[in-house]
Amino acid sequence: MSRLHDLASEILQENDRGRFTVPSGHLYPHQWAWDSGFAAIGWAHLDLQRASLELETLLGGQWDDGRIPHIQFHEDTKEYAPGPDVWGGGRSSTISNPPVWTLAAERLSELGVDESRVKGWLPALERSHKFLSEHRDPLGWNCIATCHPWENGQDNCPAWDQPLEAVDPEEAPPFERVDKDRVEDAAQRPTDTQYKRYITLVYRFRNNGFKIANFAVYDPFFTTVTILAEVALARLGERLGVETEASQRAAKLRKGLADRLWSADLGRYRYYDAIGERYLDTLTIGSVSPMLLGADFQGASALKTTLKECFQTPFGLPSVSPQSPDFDPVCYWRGPTWVNINWFFSRFLGAEFRDKTLKLVERNGFWEYFHPVTGKGLGADRFTWTAALVLDLLDLQKGVKA
Repeated sequence: MSRLHDLASEILQENDRGRFTVPSGHLYPHQWAWDSGFAAIGWAHLDLQRASLELETLLGGQWDDGRIPHIQFHEDTKEYAPGPDVWGGGRSSTISNPPVWTLAAERLSELGVDESRVKGWLPALERSHKFLSEHRDPLGWNCIATCHPWENGQDNCPAWDQPLEAVDPEEAPPFERVDKDRVEDAAQRPTDTQYKRYITLVYRFRNNGFKIANFAVYDPFFTTVTILAEVALARLGERLGVETEASQRAAKLRKGLADRLWSADLGRYRYYDAIGERYLDTLTIGSVSPMLLGADFQGASALKTTLKECFQTPFGLPSVSPQSPDFDPVCYWRGPTWVNINWFFSRFLGAEFRDKTLKLVERNGFWEYFHPVTGKGLGADRFTWTAALVLDLLDLQKGVKA
């Protein structure tokens, strides 16, 4: 596995822009928030100073209201659309992302970043969590709702299909896509109609003062990652002597998630369209993600069964179950396997699952995502979070074998 380590290190260095890491120089030439959190984790295995700088650059773009924008446009380039002129938020986008940055802060602390430096990050982490609880819960359910498909990070997830039908694609102003020409097959990317709806939502959000407009979907995945981040922040605060409200927010989110989104009949969690006032029963990896909250969480046993029966493929976890009519093994977030999702589940599924993920990359390369049945690499090649999380998985495996 030393060759895998060396290749992963090479890719991080290739995508390094000094203060931040681009997900892919070929397709994503800016700093994305949850990508950057994963990148920081990878950098921590190579250079703790560089890992810390990654996180500090990300936190440096925090808005006054606490949001961490999902993109920061540090450099001017026409290689990505929509750019800052479309978002209208200055040098950043106007939506956020799942708070992987807090999970990264705890991992960097575990790997040896100086405690005084970590302590300095906690106020920004606290504000970012408060933003999500206060501005992403339109019904007061104590769950997290995503206000744009890109905010969840799983951009083209089938859970967004029905809510997006209420968004008129013809409202979008003229724009030019650059992403379809940067991949092997345009079928790996969202359709033009979907993209028009995404852009329409960007403008609606902008016209509403960067507040939730007419898309708000309560999301078990976003809520689960936020709970994990709150728990991590609470641990850091307790150890470093910094007062936070993370434990209280985590408890509320746990209860809200269990009370509002759990379905005993389905044996999984549902999404809820707060605008259309309807539950969404899509069989995505997000619908079983609350199993990451532990064996004592609501429905844990049923979720384990659902995962085993509905998400088994040769190369880890597909983003949508092969049993779902929405399953597409090559299209963005509609079926492919992603190393970051495997990473989230790896602590729960253990060493054998980590080995499976590492062998997937070793055999097929450091792609953005993978065909869950054949293992073929899809999307952008030499992808940052794939490389970064390979480094972390290798370290975790080394610890197990030691």
